[in-house]
Amino acid sequence: MLSRQLKDFAYRHRLPAKRAIALLARSLPAPASRRLLAMAERVAFSATPQYQGETLPPIFGYWSGRFLAPDAQRLGIGSPEGFFLDHVRRRAADERRPVRVLSAGAGACGMEIELAARLQADGIPARITCLDFNRALLHRAEAMAKEHGVAAAMAFEVRDCNQPFDLPGQDAIIVNQFFHHVTELETFCRSLRRSLATRGVLLSSDIVGRNGHQLWPDVERLVQQAWTTLPPGQRHDRHFNTAPERYRPVNHAAYSNEGVRAQDIVGCLLAEFDFELFFSFGGAIVPFVERRIGFNFDPQQAADRAWIDHVQALDSAALAAGRYPAANMIAALRHKGAVAVPISEPVSPQRHVELTREQQMKAAAASR
Repeated sequence: MLSRQLKDFAYRHRLPAKRAIALLARSLPAPASRRLLAMAERVAFSATPQYQGETLPPIFGYWSGRFLAPDAQRLGIGSPEGFFLDHVRRRAADERRPVRVLSAGAGACGMEIELAARLQADGIPARITCLDFNRALLHRAEAMAKEHGVAAAMAFEVRDCNQPFDLPGQDAIIVNQFFHHVTELETFCRSLRRSLATRGVLLSSDIVGRNGHQLWPDVERLVQQAWTTLPPGQRHDRHFNTAPERYRPVNHAAYSNEGVRAQDIVGCLLAEFDFELFFSFGGAIVPFVERRIGFNFDPQQAADRAWIDHVQALDSAALAAGRYPAANMIAALRHKGAVAVPISEPVSPQRHVELTREQQMKAAAASR
């Protein structure tokens, strides 16, 4: 009971803590600042991991079900978890030994434990190794694996993925919503390449927009235009607990490693791998369907659905036309030279990198 009360207290008072950490981080030398942000992230995920999934607003389910799911399904993606499972099954079918799976930045390992259970139910022998720097989360995950009867198929290793590692021969590597927490992306991507078997596959669902989950200039322009059409009652921002006249972007990397190098992820991956599949999505629509603003919309109300549909149409057209890069990706990657026919939608990973650079230049010009 006390543990839950402390977690609830931490969640309710997260904004003052974030502001204090951001202020302190700006005043410290760079190495000390990086250590502070990493520590803040470790504490946050130890204290309130349950909030990460429980607080998505109902409008997110409406948007993802109506718009995101059909595009993903055309590419053979039912869900990120299903996408990972399908690829692991395929790799297992190619091997005459237990399939080796590595999950980097696994956190509480809920997805990995479910993956182990599904593979076990299918009669597929597997060894799933989970890496994370948060010892407390891995201890909990180990206990949970025992409760679910999959402990024999799993290993848990405390490791800072910013440091080089080499776990050769992994048939599948999963990086689920973790790339955007890594500061040493080049080192991490090299470690992943060294750890991937020759015919292995690297799988990811991640955030690849502007650092700190800020908005690129052309994305913000569309967001601000849409914001002006909202009545004051639907402008309530849960982050600031106000209803501002303009949408206020937040740099989440100022107080933790949240999105610390998100905009560099695709480029760093291209340096080490070839993309077999690159599905990118979500730009200007994202602020309106996530936690800060999304609770202002009721998917049961036709007017709210129509407003979201309109912004989604504008966003989708902008992404397809290459006006700005998307904020999210689901991807499968192979070793260099191992991809025969790459699949990309709506743009290639190379074009995503080009669009990111264009927006970086616009952002730099605007700040001068």
